[in-house]
Amino acid sequence: MTTPIINYTELRFTSETEMNRYLDQVEAIWTEEVMAVLQQNGMQRKSVTRIWNQTEQFKLGIVWEYESPQAFKKCQRIISEQILPHAHRFGMVATSFRGVPVLDWRGEVGGLRRAGKPPAEAEDGIDADHFPHATD
Repeated sequence: MTTPIINYTELRFTSETEMNRYLDQVEAIWTEEVMAVLQQNGMQRKSVTRIWNQTEQFKLGIVWEYESPQAFKKCQRIISEQILPHAHRFGMVATSFRGVPVLDWRGEVGGLRRAGKPPAEAEDGIDADHFPHATD
């Protein structure tokens, strides 16, 4: 089994106008074709959030999930080639944090679990893949 990789990227914009300009253009940059290629290479999720609890700042947070370290590397290469050339258009600074799950809560299985430790009484249909080992 491989370890999922999670990346959290914070985009800090110089103004609300710049952030909105980014949001207006994001679908033209992150096309369905690009997303399909990333999915084929192991990206499992991308979610963009507006960070609202820091006043007078204009930030977005992006959560990325990859099925393995190898998938992360493949997808980073694709993103570098197809997406990053567009980044200079926007007044923003990106900061990324990467990690592997060590504690995980999934509503369908309940309870906060340490990665790699399935519930004592696994429910029917629950796969061990829900509980990756952080050292794989």
